[in-house]
Amino acid sequence: MNDLAIPPLKKRAGLLESALLKMFTRRARVLDIEDIGDAFRIVTLGGEALRDAGWTPGDKIQVQLGGWTRRTYTPMGWDAVGGRTRILVYLHAGGPGARWAGALRPGDDCVVFGPRRSVRLLQPVRPQSTVIVVGDETSLGLAAALADQMAAPAVLGLFEVWRAADAAPVIERLQMQGAALCPRLENDGHVAGMEARLADLLRAHPEADVVLTGRAGAIQRMGKLLKRENLAAGRRQSKAYWAPGKTGLD
Repeated sequence: MNDLAIPPLKKRAGLLESALLKMFTRRARVLDIEDIGDAFRIVTLGGEALRDAGWTPGDKIQVQLGGWTRRTYTPMGWDAVGGRTRILVYLHAGGPGARWAGALRPGDDCVVFGPRRSVRLLQPVRPQSTVIVVGDETSLGLAAALADQMAAPAVLGLFEVWRAADAAPVIERLQMQGAALCPRLENDGHVAGMEARLADLLRAHPEADVVLTGRAGAIQRMGKLLKRENLAAGRRQSKAYWAPGKTGLD
């Protein structure tokens, strides 16, 4: 056997990566960037590869940042005819995703996986139904996506945030009239207040569906509340986007 005929391990890994990228990804271009204060950006992506995509509000895409590093975002809408989608990026989250989004300029190219299923309402949205989204800065795109298919204020939001002054302009820009912001406190001192507010929302909207997203620890607390309130399993779901010190959640 001629060892020289076998590609080096690094080269073979690169060839495998290229083959997988061609099979499962879509190439897109940054069409527009809208800054909302210093902490958020709405990034509009477009391209032929985004046409005819099967997307449902709550589905996710993953953006390739280099190598096998990806970050997950929830599109706020998808124009399958024109080949366009929009994502909301939280710049102050830190890490590769925030650095990638902060450096973006119109005309830049990117590679995306998806759309794929992530959070999807378990039953068809009823004409007069209400959805309560509980989460944080990473959940605002999901709330906007759901609100886009429902008559406002059918989507209500309860979001823990580092700085209300950063998130408030997003709420105004996306016209989320039913959203409430809860500034974080040390040792999760704010979560008890969020639990009380969620309990009030459930009593005011007894037929509401509830979606828990964002930080894993907060989701656990809110999930226990939903069980105490006897909310039927078919009307609640959860998706942890992140946890302190952990990667790979989306």
